[in-house]
Amino acid sequence: MEMNTMIFIVFLLFMLISLVRMASLQRQVNELKRDVERLENGAGVPSNVSAPLTSSLSQQQSSSSSFTASSSAIDTAPLELDQELLSLLQKDQKIKAIKRLREARGLSLKEAKDYVESLDR
Repeated sequence: MEMNTMIFIVFLLFMLISLVRMASLQRQVNELKRDVERLENGAGVPSNVSAPLTSSLSQQQSSSSSFTASSSAIDTAPLELDQELLSLLQKDQKIKAIKRLREARGLSLKEAKDYVESLDR
């Protein structure tokens, strides 16, 4: 009876460790998806992404086939948003710019702050 209990406990521990690891991997995949979306939308790359990853993603983006009309419409949206953010920055409304970016792109506070600060330079 004790052997079955030990096996069950080991199995539960293994499952717990596996779930934690899967959650970590899913979070990393989601971060990479957001980075790819930013690259596709011309929004730039956050500072925590390494140069090899950036060049790899840029090569994949440049080697893709021709863009459709809908993607060219998407390309203009980031430019308009950037102009709006720059306008807010010129009026010393950095917090409003960060809030607007978070609403428009669904970024975390840190990501939005880093992006707005990169525009402010």
